[in-house]
This record gives sequence, structure tokens and C-alpha cells, in this order.
Amino acid sequence: MAVGEHRKRREPDEWGPDEPAGYENPVRIDQGGFATIYRARDTRFDRTVALKILRSDSLNDRQLRRFRAECLATGRVSSHPNIVTVYDAGTTGGNRPWLAMEYCGGGSLADKLAAHGPLPVAEVISVGAHLCSALSAAHQAGILHRDVKPHNVLLTSYGEPALADFGIASVVIEDETVTETAAYTVVHAAPEILEGRSGTAATDIYSLGSTLYTLLTGHAPFATEAGIGLGPLVTRILRNDLPAIDRPGVPPDLEKLLRSCMAAEPRNRPASAAELGTALTALGRRLASPEVRETALPQVRPARVGQLVSTRSLILILGGALAVLLAAFTTFQPAHRAVASAAAGYAPKNVVVTRGSNHSELIVSWTMPIRPDVVATVIYDGSGSKARAMVSYTGAKAVPQVTLRGLPSGQQVCLSAAHQVSLNDVVTNARSPIVCAVPR
Repeated sequence: MAVGEHRKRREPDEWGPDEPAGYENPVRIDQGGFATIYRARDTRFDRTVALKILRSDSLNDRQLRRFRAECLATGRVSSHPNIVTVYDAGTTGGNRPWLAMEYCGGGSLADKLAAHGPLPVAEVISVGAHLCSALSAAHQAGILHRDVKPHNVLLTSYGEPALADFGIASVVIEDETVTETAAYTVVHAAPEILEGRSGTAATDIYSLGSTLYTLLTGHAPFATEAGIGLGPLVTRILRNDLPAIDRPGVPPDLEKLLRSCMAAEPRNRPASAAELGTALTALGRRLASPEVRETALPQVRPARVGQLVSTRSLILILGGALAVLLAAFTTFQPAHRAVASAAAGYAPKNVVVTRGSNHSELIVSWTMPIRPDVVATVIYDGSGSKARAMVSYTGAKAVPQVTLRGLPSGQQVCLSAAHQVSLNDVVTNARSPIVCAVPR
């Protein structure tokens, strides 16, 4: 959820239950899982700001940790010119935390990409160098961003790129780590994240490489697979089968550098964001010199690293990556109708949704499925627009139950369960009817 917009101006909205002191003329510009972002006027300094307000006054520990992590992360590094500046924080009269930040009226790079298509090569290199500087500052401060993508890079009023949304950042505080793990954007996630390993600075470098690839081509590296479903997408990422950049005028050295950023093994990526920034800056200078002309990129067959991951092994690997499943995905439509028909008999049975013991919690349970054909169960919002949780049946301790937290208190939430079924080496799913409940 980014703190800028690229839209026509609208009439002011209402704050909702209460309002933060010192701000007026709110216009809602974005809304995430647990917060709403407004464009508003700071009456004390007569400036426009982006105001992020949590929607609930009864936050659970997970939500408070996430908000605290964002405050700490942005506060530590917001003086950097390529990181969105934080101005203030507080709590409304109704006990809702809020964060006031720099308003970036130029929208995000995702907005620019949608409006104008792929960016010029020189601009992509410049954006990359600026973001490397921002990430280097964050990493030196003990912060991993963990969700670098075009949507989270905003354009300031001066046209400069600024890294935003540290809502899932990992922040080291003395001997404690404050972290929110359940929100990776899978299409830009590094292979080690999908395998359930912890993120490092190299993970941010992978996501930055994926972002720059997207700016050059107009789509994410594995956009085709993302449109089909989770199985094909993760298979392609784990195989490190990066498509060639099919665009004239992209220097081979730039594609080579992006491939190194997205190497399967973290140790094979640039050693630091600063090192990558130096390489991008040098490349930009070479391309700007009169002696150098951009040459068309030859058709390169991307190298295949390792063997094809079997579909059953793939889903087992995914069992360690519960966090990444919170990103929105299109339902996987299997290529083989016969397999889909056979899988229908595997639909989850006796799906029950009950209130948890804490506010904003729901517990989802179902009958233990047929194994080993069913390798995992995914819980979706409604009919399947967004995956919320996953249970993998990789060992004897797996139970057919999951607790969902951070849900809107007092509002009806509708869910469905889907068994991931592996039949004849094809992954498909079998979905339950929708079940609804209201969290405390």
C-alpha cells in the first residue's frame, strides 16, 4: 500500500469514526488490509501529506508489531532523498494509530508503467541506481524492506523515485527483531523466500532486479505464469528460468546485470545494494558517452538452472512459505480437463469457520483430506481472489485447521478452502463452498 496517487482530484471524504488532530480535507487514496491512506492538509505547516490511519481501535499484537515496524523502519531512514519522509505519528481520539508521511503526487512506478508502457533504458538505470542508494541506507540501518516492487516506488513532486511502504520491513532493535512476515508479493519474491528461508539483503536485491526488469519490459518476469496460478509461477521462479528481455535497445550488459540480481543462489547476486548501484551508475555513464550507442539485444535463450521441479515437490516446498500466500492471485485453471474433473472429488469437506478467542480472529477447520494426493490446503477470501493461509501436509504434525488474524472486527468475512491436488504430475485444486462468519 503506497502513499501517493496518480488520479484526478476529488472532493474531500469523511475521516470515519474520528480524526487525527491537526489535519483536514481528507481524500482517501488507498486502502490496505488494516489501514486507510488519505491525502490531507497539515494545518500546522500548511502542506499536503499522506496520512495512514489504522482502521481498528482494537489491534491485536500482530497488527501493532507491523505498525511499530513501519514507524521504526521509516523513521530510521526517512532522511534519505529516495525514501519517503515521515513527518509525524500519533493516535486518534478513538485510539487508532496514524502515521503522517510525505505525499508523492506523481503516483507510483506501477501507475507510470500502466499509463505509458515500458520506461526508457536510461531512466530505468537511473531509477535503479537511486533505489540502490535507498536500500543501501536501509540495510546499513539494519532494515530489510522485503517488498520492493513498482507499486512501492513513488515519484516525488520533483520527479525523483522514493521507496515507500515499509509495512512488512524487518527491523533490528537492540536484541529484538520486529518483523511482519505475511505479505511478500510472490511475483517479485526470491526463490529462498518461496522455500521458507529467511530474507537477507540479497532478497531485496532480487526484488529490485525483478522491479527493473518489469520497468524495462512492461511486465513482471513471470507475469504469464502469475496469470495462470501459483503452481506454474513458483515452478518457474524455483527453476530460475528467467525469460530473455525481448525489447530492442536494451544493452546486453544491463540484462546480464539483472540476471545476476535474480540469480537462484543469494551468494551469486551482487554483494550489496551499494555494489549494484555502482555497477548501474557506471553502465549509465558508458551509455551516455558519445562513443557508445545502445545496440539491439540479440535473442538469448535463458539458461536453465537445475532440473525441473516436480509438481508434488513444488507444493511441499511451498509448505515453508505460508507468508507469501497473502498476495492476490488468479485461480489456477489446470490445462487438462480430465485431471480437473478427477480432482473435483477431493474438495474439502465439513469446512467450519468459528470465532477465535481474540478480537479479529477466525478459526477455519475441515476434515483431514486424502493423502498423499492432497498435498496442501489453501484458505481464500470468498471465491478465491486472494489467498490468506496455507497448510501443507508434509509431516505427521499437520492438522486441518488454521487461525486467521487481523480480520475486520465485527464485519462479516467469507472464506473458502481449496485442496491442492497432484494427479498425474499435474497440480490442480478442488474448492469448497463459501462459508462466512463475523470476528469478535
